[in-house]
Amino acid sequence: MATADSYICALPFERVQRVIPELELNVEGWEHSPITGIHLWFDRPVTSLPHATLLDRTIQWMFNKGEGRYIQLVVSASRSLLEMSRADVIALALRELVEFFPEVRSATLERAHVVKEVRATFSAKPGMEVLRPSARTRMANLFLSGDWTKSGWPATMEGAVRSGYAAADEVMRHSGQTARFLLPDIA
Repeated sequence: MATADSYICALPFERVQRVIPELELNVEGWEHSPITGIHLWFDRPVTSLPHATLLDRTIQWMFNKGEGRYIQLVVSASRSLLEMSRADVIALALRELVEFFPEVRSATLERAHVVKEVRATFSAKPGMEVLRPSARTRMANLFLSGDWTKSGWPATMEGAVRSGYAAADEVMRHSGQTARFLLPDIA
């Protein structure tokens, strides 16, 4: 078995205790939060915006992925969509999208794809921030990384990246080096 001076554990929160029980990491009551992506291809452009936030709707984000004809929609914490059929999710998306982009009404939907990632992130319920562990653990050479750790950011890809940088910073500190990877937040 290979050994190292330091280790970074980037497992999902529910797997850490099974792999490293010595950490005694308490994640009881923690849950995952789903994210749904809806991909729509139209016969003509329906928007020229590169992206948009859709307020007060189920659909939260729109990303123009291809000349206004290929649109990706994103719904975070999409529990309400999990039991819906593919056709119903697409119908909901089109109803909401037309409110913001009237061109959708006259365009023909050529293709659609729905991706439901049930375990996309951890569910950051009220009071969870104080429970999120930092990169440091009770084991001097083992560090944690993941969107569920205390990164100062929400449970997002960006939060996961910041968490990885924080873990790398701790590895450097542990080895007596001063190099830093985590940049300060933009204020």
